[in-house]
Amino acid sequence: MKKGKILRIVLSLLAAGGIVWFCIPIFWNVCNVGNLSGLALCFLVLAACVFYRRIREKCGKSKGVRIAWRAACVLFCAGVLWAGFLTWLMVSGAGNPPPAHATAVVLGSKVSGENPSADLTARIETAAAYLKAHPEANCVASGGKGPGELVSEASVIKKYLVSLGVGASRIALEEGSVNTRQNFEYSLKIIEEKGWSRDLAVVTDEYHQYRAGRIAKQLGATPYSVSAPTPWYIFSACYMRELLALTKFVLIP
Repeated sequence: MKKGKILRIVLSLLAAGGIVWFCIPIFWNVCNVGNLSGLALCFLVLAACVFYRRIREKCGKSKGVRIAWRAACVLFCAGVLWAGFLTWLMVSGAGNPPPAHATAVVLGSKVSGENPSADLTARIETAAAYLKAHPEANCVASGGKGPGELVSEASVIKKYLVSLGVGASRIALEEGSVNTRQNFEYSLKIIEEKGWSRDLAVVTDEYHQYRAGRIAKQLGATPYSVSAPTPWYIFSACYMRELLALTKFVLIP
């Protein structure tokens, strides 16, 4: 069997597996730019493998098609390398444990009505474990009210933390932010007013730690990582969305 055919079979199987992987979050009501763009890419790769012979025939007849095909192959390979580089950045940002006095900043995520999503639940439970292990540390629950949310993400974070045994007096609410930069901008204002440490124990998913930490540094804070495990069944959507967000962050500072 020719190497080219083996490669197409492998890519076809990977693309088919990717379609399944990016569809899984939909069953948990997670459908965002992450899994939608992942699905689009996998379908394109699968179509290119299935219709490879027809494409090759077109390339032989048309110089324009041949140039477009080669450009698409180069872009695909470059995209794979770029995704690998960004993944390495994500991994590198997740292993930076905080000092005992660091102020926890819990970054918000989607709320369904008044209930935390699986992603946010993991962050809250991780924050509770950190705050119980460091009774001298304070916390800012950060996150505004988004579309489809009946209450702010911050209020849900605080309510859940209190139910897990964290004292309400240790938790400040930041309810105005709608993105990661605002999370830190508004949280740091509260931290400054209260005289809390600007060493931040950033509580968010592993994949989000690198970008969150970079933003916190840009705003003059010292970030550390307290990473929450992303539920496996929504990881594909979260990871792909972060690839897109991190690409924008790196290329358009």
